[in-house]
Amino acid sequence: MSFVPGSSRNPTSVRAIQGTKPGLLDSTQPGRLLRTPGSTLSFAAFDPLTASGSGASHSRKRYDPEPARPKRIVIETPPCGRGQSRWRFVPRARRAPGVEDEGVWPRRVIICGEPYICSEDQWDIYKLDPAYDCYIPKWPGDPQITRKEPQLQESSPFAEDTRKRRPSPSLETEGETSPKMHKRFRKVVSLVTDEEGTEFESATESDDEDEVEEIVAEEFAAGAHQNYGTKPTKDRRKESRRKEQREKLKANFTSSSFESRRSKTPDIVDLTMEDDSPPLESTTNGTSAGLPKRKVFLSEDLLEDDVHRPSKKPRTQQPSSRSTSQRKRERERQRMAQSEFRERMKEHREQQLWEEIFADAFRPAPNGSQSSSSGSSVDNENVNGAHTATGADHSLDEEEAQRLAAIEESRRKLAELERDRPIWEEEARKRAAREREEEEKRRARRTEEERRAAAAAAEEERKRQRAEAAAAEAERLARAEKERLARELEARRRRERERWSWGPWTTARAIERYKTLSEEFDAAKFTPQNPVMFETIPWPVLQSPVTLRVEDIEWSAVEDFFAAARRHMRAQDYKVLVEKSHKRFHPDRWRARGVLKSVEDEELRGCWEVAANTVAQALTPIWREIRG
Repeated sequence: MSFVPGSSRNPTSVRAIQGTKPGLLDSTQPGRLLRTPGSTLSFAAFDPLTASGSGASHSRKRYDPEPARPKRIVIETPPCGRGQSRWRFVPRARRAPGVEDEGVWPRRVIICGEPYICSEDQWDIYKLDPAYDCYIPKWPGDPQITRKEPQLQESSPFAEDTRKRRPSPSLETEGETSPKMHKRFRKVVSLVTDEEGTEFESATESDDEDEVEEIVAEEFAAGAHQNYGTKPTKDRRKESRRKEQREKLKANFTSSSFESRRSKTPDIVDLTMEDDSPPLESTTNGTSAGLPKRKVFLSEDLLEDDVHRPSKKPRTQQPSSRSTSQRKRERERQRMAQSEFRERMKEHREQQLWEEIFADAFRPAPNGSQSSSSGSSVDNENVNGAHTATGADHSLDEEEAQRLAAIEESRRKLAELERDRPIWEEEARKRAAREREEEEKRRARRTEEERRAAAAAAEEERKRQRAEAAAAEAERLARAEKERLARELEARRRRERERWSWGPWTTARAIERYKTLSEEFDAAKFTPQNPVMFETIPWPVLQSPVTLRVEDIEWSAVEDFFAAARRHMRAQDYKVLVEKSHKRFHPDRWRARGVLKSVEDEELRGCWEVAANTVAQALTPIWREIRG
C-alpha cells in the first residue's frame, strides 16, 4: 500500500522542516540523540553489495518491478572530524494493519497536533528520538508524531541503548547468592593479558559484522524476490555457509593455542578447603606445590563437564525467525561482558602487584641480619634486608628472585620520582608562567592589531567620504556650468533670430548678413565652453535665417548666392569676398581652428561637416574663375 506524497495537499499553508539537524522544533532533542555535543547526523541507505565491485550488481538476473525498500542507517560524525564516526539502523515506525511501507517523502506529518511538511531525514530523526512515537495510519490519514508518556520513555529500549550500555547479566548477579552454590567446584578464569584478550574480541567483532551483513543481505534478497519465490539450491547453499561459519568459530575457540594458554593456570580449585588446609602436592599445570599461589579472580560457575563452551551458541533456527533487535542486544551483552571481564582482571592484577610491593617494602628483617646505622635511609635498610633474606633462604627458586628484583626496581623508580618531584613541579610552574606571559603578549599584540585595523578602516572611510563629497561637488559644478552654457547659447540663438527676422528679406540683406557673420566667425575662438552654433556660421545662401536648415546648404544655393553678390558688388570687392570665403570654409582651416570639436553631439557635428565641405567644393570653381 503506497501513500500519496504530502506535497499534493496544499503544502503552501503549513511550515516545512527539512535537513539532518535535530531540534528544529524541540530544543532538547539533540541532548537525547547526540552522543557528543556538536556532532552532525547524516542518513544513507544500507546495501550489502556496497564496495563489492562492479560485478556484484549483475548477480540479480531477473528484473524486479517492485524492489524492496532499502534499510535506512544514521551516521553520527563527531565535530571537526575528531573521533570515530558511528552508525546504526533507523528503527521502523508503528504502522497500521495493512500498511506496507512509510510512503513517499516529503509529505504532510502531524507533529504534536500541528501539521508540517516533513522530509524523510526529519522523519527518521523523530523515529530515533525515544521521547516521540511515530505512527503511520491507513490512507488517507497523515503520519502522526506524538510525545510519549514519561513512564514509556524510561522503559523504551532505544533510549536505553542510545544513552548508556546495559550491564551484563553475569555482572548484575555477581553479588547475589547463586542457586548452584552447593556445587563443589567452580571454573577458574585464565589470567590472560590484554594482548591475549584482543584475539577473542577481534574474532567476536568480525563474526558480528559478518552476521549483520548476512542478516541484512538475506532480508534484502527475500524482499527483492518475494514475487518469484526461492529455489531449494539457494537454501542449501545458505545453510552450508552457516554451518561452515559455525565450524570455523568452534575451531577458533578450541584451537591448540587457546588450550595452551588455558593450561598455564590452574583449571579447578576446591573452594571447600579452609584457609589453614594443607596445599595440594601438584596442580594441573605442573607447578610446584611448595610455591606460594597467587589469588585467582573467579567469574562464573563450572559446569559438570570441563568442556569449553563458546560464547556464541549454535543456531537452532533460521536467522530470520529472531528479531534483529534481539540479536543486537545479545551481541551487545557479550561485548560488554568481555570488556568488563578484561577490566576487572587488569584491576585485580594491578591490585595484587601493589599489595605485594607494599607487603615486601615493610617486611621486617629476618633473624641474624645486621641492622644498619640510624643515619641510613629506610630504602637502604629494606635493600640490605632483602639481600640478607635472599642469601639466607637458599630454597627460593629463580622465579622468586626475579619477583623480588622487580619489586626492588619498582621501589627504586618510585623513590626517584618522589625525589625529582620538586624539580618537575618547578619546571611546570615556570612553563605555566611562560605560557601566561606569551598569552598576554599575544593578546596585547592582537589588541594592537585590531586597533590599527580599526584606525585604518576609519581613515579609509573618511577618505571615501571626502572623495564622494568632492565628486558630488564637481558634478554639481559641471551641471551648473552646462546649464549656464545652454542658457547662453539659447540667448545667442534668440538674439540672432531677432536680429535678422524683422523686415522683408532681400538679396542685399542676405549679403550684409553674410559679411557681418563672417567677421564674427573669423574672430571667434571655439571651445567646449564656447561651442559653434548653426546660427553663427556664415552660410553663403540667399534663404532667410528664420527658415534656414542644414539640409538647405546645397551646391546650387552657394552658386546662386555668389552670382547675386557679383551683380550687387564691385569687381574688386567681389574678388576679395570670394578669396576670403574660400579660405574660411577650407576643411584644413576648420580642423586647425577646432570648429567642429566644440560640438558635443556627434550626429550634429557630422551634418555640419558635410555642409561645410559642400560650401568649400562649390567655392573652388568660383575661386579658380576669378583667378584665371
